[in-house]
Amino acid sequence: MAVSWDTPGYEGEMGRVRGQRGSMIEMNYVGKEKNLPDLQCPPLPPGVAPGGHGGSHGHLMNEFVTAILEDRKPLVDIRQALNLTVAGIVAHQSALKGGELLKIPQFA
Repeated sequence: MAVSWDTPGYEGEMGRVRGQRGSMIEMNYVGKEKNLPDLQCPPLPPGVAPGGHGGSHGHLMNEFVTAILEDRKPLVDIRQALNLTVAGIVAHQSALKGGELLKIPQFA
């Protein structure tokens, strides 16, 4: 992941995945692979806005509510959400301490 606020062209938060056979940048694939899965997001319910971070908020909320209604585990459960989020919180705490190395807890 990269954040660039001060360079020409793309700016802000942008997801990039790079591999030997291709790259995904902002949901656009460039590479050698031809047999790709469908990468389109399902439509949101009427009246639900996509929200921030490239429209992910609406989809995350819809998946969570749908999982509750269908009595199943959501794609991003509390354990995964914590493991994705806590690292950033600890990084901020480290920065406030002059870059001190801190342990990042893992949630199982």
